[in-house]
Amino acid sequence: MIQSQVHGRKSKIIAKIADNNAAPEYLTSLIEAGVDVMWLNTAHQGEEEAIGVINTIRSVSDQKMCILLDTKGPETRTKGIEVPFEIKKGDHVIFTGDLAVTGENIIGVDYPNFHHEIPVGELISYDDNSISFIVEEIVSNGIKCVVKNDGLIKSKKSLNVPNVHINLPSLTPKDVGFIHFCAKNNIDFIIHSFVRNVQDLNDIKEILKEYPEYKGKIIAKIENREGFDNRDVILDNCDGLMVARGDLMAEVPLEELPYMQKKMVESTLKKGKYCIVATQVLKNMVKNPSPTRAEVCDVANAVLDGTHGISMSDETAFGDYPLEATNVMHRIMKYTEDKRTELVHFTAEPVSTSPMYIWAKDVVTKAATEHVTAIVTKISLEANKAISAYHPTATVYAGASDIMDFRNMCLGYGLLPVLATTGTATEIKDAVGLGAHEKIMICEEKDGELTYTII
Repeated sequence: MIQSQVHGRKSKIIAKIADNNAAPEYLTSLIEAGVDVMWLNTAHQGEEEAIGVINTIRSVSDQKMCILLDTKGPETRTKGIEVPFEIKKGDHVIFTGDLAVTGENIIGVDYPNFHHEIPVGELISYDDNSISFIVEEIVSNGIKCVVKNDGLIKSKKSLNVPNVHINLPSLTPKDVGFIHFCAKNNIDFIIHSFVRNVQDLNDIKEILKEYPEYKGKIIAKIENREGFDNRDVILDNCDGLMVARGDLMAEVPLEELPYMQKKMVESTLKKGKYCIVATQVLKNMVKNPSPTRAEVCDVANAVLDGTHGISMSDETAFGDYPLEATNVMHRIMKYTEDKRTELVHFTAEPVSTSPMYIWAKDVVTKAATEHVTAIVTKISLEANKAISAYHPTATVYAGASDIMDFRNMCLGYGLLPVLATTGTATEIKDAVGLGAHEKIMICEEKDGELTYTII
């Protein structure tokens, strides 16, 4: 039997991995420091780079590491800027989707119709709000904008126009290729960026019909108001949400972001789905060895809200202190989990009348009142996820029938997957070394019925 790494923590740490910073020694050190899940961003990688990183991750983790891979989605980015250039407040620039246009202060965009869809007076946000522009004039092959603050312009940086629906397809041709790539390479989770509605998810599902054996799951990355407003119906058609705060705050007034984050976490937990909070969680540690006070509280509050996973991006992709950041994240999450029962918190839980969820809630409630130290299961993936959805206080040694189920459960709150293609929950208990002095709950399925016993 193969068991995932024990960190003594129930919520999970997710680390973004860049293809130019994915040496085996580095990935191994991240795993040892506490990373539970690794995330690849295809906006900056091709298939050749991605498969190299994936193969390395699987090699150093004995195939156990859960991998998330996100699409580019319907976003716009700067393009064709060979030499970064400085701009100052009050300068004028021209945005254009026509990459043949060149000259001073020209900012190319990877969407050809960009300059045809943005009216005068609109705000354009660059790179998660680091620079803002106001559209002043429509010119030949572009839009002339005034710069609102100083900054450096580079290629491949995000552009947001908060009040304009840009008519981009949900999937780029590159995304379509990566959906096939995910299915062929058994990627555990597809994170679809900029999900606005159910059709954006159906576009992926239509492609995946070609791969009926593929067991990967879909997470909707919410990055705009349309996606937020449609979150409940989106959740009904996927396996969870990623709260992507970077582009989201570039799309909505900043004071709305905390409310939107908490509502998305709440909606996700009520439906028993996976929830991930991402973006600038420990941004200060990209260049500094310690977090800000606000970052410490941000991580703790995400744990108190009940999120399944918290993701680092730049901190581990190219930061100067990735191991220190992982250690800080682990310490904050573990301490906060240990203190949750002493605090008034409002963690949402599933609103479901299905027999499986009723059983799962009974399991978690009984385990808590009986002071069970460990729950050991040999049940389906969905039944294990149902237990996780009620935030058990005991660690769940979750028996997985195959490696895809094993890796899927690496994202589940409180789940410590154990690969056990055969055998009973009692045999799993013995294999992981749980002692006779511990109070243990055994969960199994017998004759089609879910059962539990405390021993």
